[in-house]
Amino acid sequence: MRHFGKKGQGPSGGNAAVLVFVIGAFILIYILFLPKGERDRILEQDTSGSGAAALAVVPGSVLLDESPGTLTKVKETDFDHKLPSFNLFTKKEDTVLKSVDSVYVEAARGSDKRRSVILTVKDKVENAKLSFSVASHGGNLIITQNDDEIFEGEVDSFTEPLSINLGEENLFEFSTEPVPWYKPFSKNFYDLRDVKITGTVERIDNKEAVQTVIIGQEEAELLDEASLSYFVDCNVKDVGKLLAYVNGKLLASKVPDCGSPEKLQIDPKDIVSGKNEFRFVAEKGTYLLDRLLLRTKLKEPIFPLYFFSINSSTFRRIENNTVNSTLAIMFVDDKERKAANLEINSQKTRIDTKSANYSKNIDSFLVAGTNFLRLVPETTLNIVELKLKLDCRKAEEC
Repeated sequence: MRHFGKKGQGPSGGNAAVLVFVIGAFILIYILFLPKGERDRILEQDTSGSGAAALAVVPGSVLLDESPGTLTKVKETDFDHKLPSFNLFTKKEDTVLKSVDSVYVEAARGSDKRRSVILTVKDKVENAKLSFSVASHGGNLIITQNDDEIFEGEVDSFTEPLSINLGEENLFEFSTEPVPWYKPFSKNFYDLRDVKITGTVERIDNKEAVQTVIIGQEEAELLDEASLSYFVDCNVKDVGKLLAYVNGKLLASKVPDCGSPEKLQIDPKDIVSGKNEFRFVAEKGTYLLDRLLLRTKLKEPIFPLYFFSINSSTFRRIENNTVNSTLAIMFVDDKERKAANLEINSQKTRIDTKSANYSKNIDSFLVAGTNFLRLVPETTLNIVELKLKLDCRKAEEC
């Protein structure tokens, strides 16, 4: 009997499992054919349409918590920065680079008197010459420049000036030839007078000028376009290239169109917050740079968007006035006026207060799913905290 009883229980357990499966399938089909709102309520499914389920928001939760910092309203988008006029020029003039009243050299048995003359040159020198006169002499004169012989011979009284090439450092040495062995009691000597080194010097003290423009941080950060314009007065036959730099970067290198305005485009990345240096270098000639103007154009500021989501069940609680949504903004307490447009899902409301704290119920601005919020300042706003939170209107409803 026990054996037959066990066989009878087997089909009963299998039927029960089949029955549970069938009931579950009917429930699933029933839910699938329910209206979307009812189905969302049962499944607590997010209706944001984002493709990913959002966390269910419980009353008392914080939907948004940000620290925006400083937001500034740009009132102007075009700025003109004037630079003073200036001259650039290079000048050539004939000048005496070194002058020595007298030079005496002597060679005898057991003695060798030489004389050195040092010349340091910083400017560009053309047509350099060495000249002197001879008061008295015996033998041949020897002159070297930086150990290279540039003259050897006998000079009675005058000689043509010697053409020389000058480096930055120049050492001239004057001497005379040694006395032959067969003239033990004689000597060779030169008494030189009015020794001069002359040349045509290109003065470059005024070939370069630097002008400074101060740019504010906000202007630098929002810079969209920049240009430098100026007028050049010069004689095109006498001048060379004019080089222009901004903060060490080359803007232009060309012979200017004398008597006409020039305009140079500047990469906004080359303009910095604070001091900006504009350097001009003349290759040769004389220039007058006038009416210099740095013009900047700013792009419109883009104020940050803050996104948050509200699922369908929480949104229904907001709609039926069970849940409050409160936007709270904490400003730096500077006693200044704080004015801005508050945009929530493309709807606008104004903020205008001197208080350090601002709060507003924004139930009517919200939608189920994804929401966005933005502050567009009319005055400079220093914001410590921006928070959006939910709470229940009545404690017993939470």
